[in-house]
Amino acid sequence: MAVPQVAKLVALQYNCARGGQVLEAVLEMAVRRGADVVLIQEPKGAKEKDSTLSHPSFNFIRGEEAVMAKCWIAVNRASKCQVTEFKNLAFGTANHVQVVEVTPPSGEAIMIGNVYDE
Repeated sequence: MAVPQVAKLVALQYNCARGGQVLEAVLEMAVRRGADVVLIQEPKGAKEKDSTLSHPSFNFIRGEEAVMAKCWIAVNRASKCQVTEFKNLAFGTANHVQVVEVTPPSGEAIMIGNVYDE
């Protein structure tokens, strides 16, 4: 009897120590490892603008726009996982918390919290 394939989720977590080239290196490593989502803390420095940081393989969930981000979640564009952000669960956290639900193909949903703690 054949064993059914179980959908898997590959998630990485990294503190980028205020962005720059560290963020780029983390995302390149995530591509090589086939990560579906990357939980990032301290994604950018105080003088970097959100719009200047991007990657061709990822879409970003950046949190509240008017507040300096302490957390981002990068979602691989090639991933077959469905990712839904729950902004209401992170309301009032000054972008120190993000909560998402990730559903891999034919798998069960999992809630993931991305938390920055000084």
